[in-house]
Amino acid sequence: MNPDDRHRTAERPRELEEHHGVDAEMWGKFRAIHGPRHLLDGAAPASGFLLGYSVAGAEVGVFVAILIVVALAAVRLVHGDSVRVVAVSVLVILVFSLFVDITGQGRGFYLPEVALCVVMTVLFGATLLTGKPLSYTICRRIRLEPAVLADPATRLRLHRRITVAWFVFWAAHVLVMLPLYLADSTVALILGKPALVVMLAVTWLWVREKSGEPTSRAEAA
Repeated sequence: MNPDDRHRTAERPRELEEHHGVDAEMWGKFRAIHGPRHLLDGAAPASGFLLGYSVAGAEVGVFVAILIVVALAAVRLVHGDSVRVVAVSVLVILVFSLFVDITGQGRGFYLPEVALCVVMTVLFGATLLTGKPLSYTICRRIRLEPAVLADPATRLRLHRRITVAWFVFWAAHVLVMLPLYLADSTVALILGKPALVVMLAVTWLWVREKSGEPTSRAEAA
């Protein structure tokens, strides 16, 4: 083995260790913003609908989905979660369930989500053309973006990248979900909700990391 090979071999464990450290850090930050819990909250009602729909039809699927979201809401309220956030979660499932009744089809449960994907693709794409990235506007509105910007141009460049990522995210959903919806492939449509939760978490980490602010209370301490 020549010296270069020995050097590369010695570097591999260090690279693997650094990679593992980064993964562990990102997982810790994801847990700090309750990412796993939000994944469960997003996927459980949809999974319940799918199970009920597969076994006994759309009406049973709707009943199971509502039952699950109400049970989760009760648990979240007991643990001190915001009433507004919990109420929105319940309202979303109620709206989705309403579309089953409106369309008379099980796939109607996913119609609002498909429509949302189309609308968001247009919105994020349009703001890229105007030069005012939508992610920047949203982050300022919810106070995720720092109130005082040391370098506004750099932050705008960051949000152009974030907005491009969201545009691709929504466009990919349209390209995948619309054909599935038209083909009445209800099982595959469930994948959209967990993906959205992950994307929101990644965006939150991305913005906070680049702003230089701590991403958890522990880091702030």
